[in-house]
Amino acid sequence: MAQLFDEIIRELRSYIKKNLSKGIGRETRYSGDSSWPASGSRDIVLRSDLGIELGSPAGESVSFLMWTGDSSLVSDGIITILGPDINECSSKNVPFGRVVLVKGSGFNAENIYDRYREMDHLRYDVSLKGYMMRAVSQYMREWSRVSKEAISKGFSLLTLGGVLIDKYRKLNYIDAVEILFVTSSKKEVRELRGMGERVMQYINAMRKMKEEISIDCDNCEYQAVCGEVDVLKKMRNSIKKIEKCRNPQ
Repeated sequence: MAQLFDEIIRELRSYIKKNLSKGIGRETRYSGDSSWPASGSRDIVLRSDLGIELGSPAGESVSFLMWTGDSSLVSDGIITILGPDINECSSKNVPFGRVVLVKGSGFNAENIYDRYREMDHLRYDVSLKGYMMRAVSQYMREWSRVSKEAISKGFSLLTLGGVLIDKYRKLNYIDAVEILFVTSSKKEVRELRGMGERVMQYINAMRKMKEEISIDCDNCEYQAVCGEVDVLKKMRNSIKKIEKCRNPQ
């Protein structure tokens, strides 16, 4: 069940390697010290306090999560930034991409969608002084604001990445976490979105199977996806067995 996104992760690794070779990014290993002060509740960054906007509604934005059981596909603790970090941006409004890669264990047909939801919701649990985030998962959009004061005190994508890594590591089924940020250009963020759209096809198929009372495969818009992907076929068959036990004929 943990191999669902392996092909897309390999494509992402090639994307990262290609862009790093252009000299527009760098990799940093998280030191394990996320000491940025919490805001106590979700902070509000007003336009008068605004230092920078990442992925605003008027710009380009994409954010998604992938997991795998293959440890060779995730470099634990690595934060990659393709493009300028927050204090290096020449504009107050920049395109933004974020991908979280997780290596986990124990995924199966019964828990895979619930685990996805738990992992995805972690980003809403980030409460940092001078940082505000709004996200719409189904559209893979994420819009953040960072205050001028936070930037002056050293807030960066490395700060944000470290806090996220700490949160993911607290889940007992997660063994490794890697994070990618993209701020280089709209073109690179759009390229990332193409991978994310394929990820969301799988996620939406899982959501439909998990949340609908009865599975009608013949009339489902995700029929082709489920038929091609072994993990989704196993999940569908498992749910059908449960359905049959609950409603014997």
